[in-house]
Amino acid sequence: MNELRNENARAVLATVRERGGHPTALEVYEQVRQMRPKIGLATVYRILHQLTCQGVIRMWGDGSERARYDGRIDRHDHALCTRCGRLLDVPVEIELPRAALEQAARAAGIELDSHEVRIYGRCNDCQARSKA
Repeated sequence: MNELRNENARAVLATVRERGGHPTALEVYEQVRQMRPKIGLATVYRILHQLTCQGVIRMWGDGSERARYDGRIDRHDHALCTRCGRLLDVPVEIELPRAALEQAARAAGIELDSHEVRIYGRCNDCQARSKA
């Protein structure tokens, strides 16, 4: 990468890591653009893709505009709001027996490398809106 693209990549990476909350590419773009006004949305998408391929960040979703990015690459679990799509880190470790994980992996026809637990429900904001 040339120097300008390195600066852009550093700004994108810093935004994903510092922002938290699993931002979308558009959210990353809007924040990075405040620091680097000439950056384009396509550049942000390209950098996010490169950082994901390098294993520096994780992408959750199908790669569309709804995909979310995670600056935490260590093993951790997530909760997904079924109403608004918000992706949250679960702040406690969910422990599952290794034997059960391996059995599930074998049943699916894969060799277990790692796992993640994802729980589904309505986030606090959506719960509050439904009560109002």
